Amino acid sequence: MILSKRAVLVVFLVLLSMSAALMAQVPGSLKGSVLDPSGAAVPGATVTLTGPNNLVKVATSDNNGVYSVVGLPPGQYTIRVIAAGFDLFEGTIASLPGGRASTFDAKMAVASEKQEVTVKDTQNVELDPAKNAGALVLKEADLDMLSDDPDDLQADLLALAGPAAGPNGGQIFIDGFSSGQLPPKDSIREIRINSNPYSAEYDTQGHGRIEIFTKPGSDKFHGSLNATYSDHIWNARNPFNTQKSGLPAQDTKNLMATLSGPINKKASFFLDFSRRQLREAALVNEQLLDANFNPLPIQSFGIIAPTTNTRISPRVNYQLSSKITLDARYVYSRSETDNSGIGGFNLPSTGATNKGSNQQFFLTETQVVNTSTINESRFQYFKNDS
Repeated sequence: MILSKRAVLVVFLVLLSMSAALMAQVPGSLKGSVLDPSGAAVPGATVTLTGPNNLVKVATSDNNGVYSVVGLPPGQYTIRVIAAGFDLFEGTIASLPGGRASTFDAKMAVASEKQEVTVKDTQNVELDPAKNAGALVLKEADLDMLSDDPDDLQADLLALAGPAAGPNGGQIFIDGFSSGQLPPKDSIREIRINSNPYSAEYDTQGHGRIEIFTKPGSDKFHGSLNATYSDHIWNARNPFNTQKSGLPAQDTKNLMATLSGPINKKASFFLDFSRRQLREAALVNEQLLDANFNPLPIQSFGIIAPTTNTRISPRVNYQLSSKITLDARYVYSRSETDNSGIGGFNLPSTGATNKGSNQQFFLTETQVVNTSTINESRFQYFKNDS
């Protein structure tokens, strides 16, 4: 059968319309990139497409900033892109064709931050010690990080306190009393540094002030024992010592112990003891002369200058009434140093032996007057012998 040209044209147009209708029913796809203002990829961006019949499709950009959405019927779409640190991106795809992939890139704008600063014409000074930003309170785990050696502990605390207000350096108060010796760390309950610089309780400003509070007695028995030993074999050789044998044997022995517990229903006790023995060597530079009084090469040698420090301190807490408590503490310390003053060009013949003892007695009475008033009375007696 031979068709005329007109019939062929009609058949072609029918087939073309059927193909277009079929293509219109096949879903399309959309892909693209999410970019920042410099053109770099934005990973993790959320891409939302809203199309015909309230169709919603969601995709996420990969590490290269590329996203892809499939199964999109032809029609008009609204695209929204959200990414952290960028403003919301909104765009419109007027006509998304079906049966093929389309491309749409989203270029994000960096989000602008809004900051507000309120300036007042008046400023109130906080007088509450608890709101002092420069204060430092050490207790429990914080104390464990400090040195067990009393000399090193004092140096650490003075460094934390910073410069003091005055020429005499930092001040150390033990349970509210000045001129006290630093107790063993095991007997310390709390340390406050610069907690209230302008308190009327003290005669100077509190910059560089260290307040140490010791542990009171308890209703159960507790004890601790701490012993350390340091030998000279771990020390480096002194390069100025000319003797091949090196400095004499040096060592350090520390012993610290505490014991606390109840006495009766109204009283308790706390006892701390420490003994420190330091055998340190002093380097002496000896200048000798020959028979003609000509100086010989300087000879250096070491000599032991031992130091022994002993301290014992009992403390008793007594509940006098429901509103009055008494706290009594006695401290006895003794130190002895041999070959004191030797070193450098000071020969052993110039050495001396120093012995000293210190006795202190503290009595504190605390009375709760009412719900907002507490009265504390302190008495201190001390005696020094050297």
